Amino acid sequence: MKIIAANWKMNHDFDEADNWLDNFLEHYARQYDFLKNVEMVLCPPTILLDYIDSELMEDGFQFLEKFADKEGRKIEDFAAEELNEIVLNSRPIKLGGQDCHFEKSGSFTGDVSASLLKKVGCHYVILGHSERRAQHFENDEMVAKKVRSALAEDLIPIICVGENKETRDRGEHLEFVRQQLLKSVPADVIFKKLVIAYEPIWSIGTGVIPTLEQIAEMINFIKNTVGKECFTLYGGSVTSKNSQEILAVANVDGLLVGKASLDSEEFVKIALSNLVSD
Repeated sequence: MKIIAANWKMNHDFDEADNWLDNFLEHYARQYDFLKNVEMVLCPPTILLDYIDSELMEDGFQFLEKFADKEGRKIEDFAAEELNEIVLNSRPIKLGGQDCHFEKSGSFTGDVSASLLKKVGCHYVILGHSERRAQHFENDEMVAKKVRSALAEDLIPIICVGENKETRDRGEHLEFVRQQLLKSVPADVIFKKLVIAYEPIWSIGTGVIPTLEQIAEMINFIKNTVGKECFTLYGGSVTSKNSQEILAVANVDGLLVGKASLDSEEFVKIALSNLVSD
């Protein structure tokens, strides 16, 4: 199963998020037979998480009513834990945060904890994105602490790695990413699901993507470094025009989509391109 994750970054307000969800759910219903086997993740700005969770919860309750009727049971016959599991697992798209602090609570103005993300319905959290590393001066050790915090709340971290153009031009990209992996991915913890996103900094938002050979080289290098059981995503100027060929690269397990994910129809097209690659 491929993972297709949408990173809205600091984009979309409540009305735009509402329109995105309405259009997404319409496209999803039409393409359900194809999209049901794709793990889609939505990572909006933090302020939108609770609202989107509520909207998805309402859709989940509609599914619950149909499920109960099919099973010949009344909703009151279900235990609370069972209800919660059915509603959450019926979601067409899972929620994720764009970052979290490494502490559970405290005097950290402007930050959000993994615990709070969990309480508003998140399954995933993006950690170590190059924009966080550059603009908020996050190093590998800090990313590793955040990974531990996410795992403690049963969140799945999407750990981002990637080199800049100067490192690539010097031919030091593999060693650079190796160091990021060794320092950002704690070796003494158990991952139920380890997800690594390779995002070459020189590609993010530029429209320039690595060659398929370059992507294959790095994806295979990542799997050989941290273990072949990890999920490896590619991110960087992904669109519906190039997603099919990227997903067709051996060992690419999904995509982390930035700008293109702001359009729900475009995002669904990217998710659907998985069908051809499989």
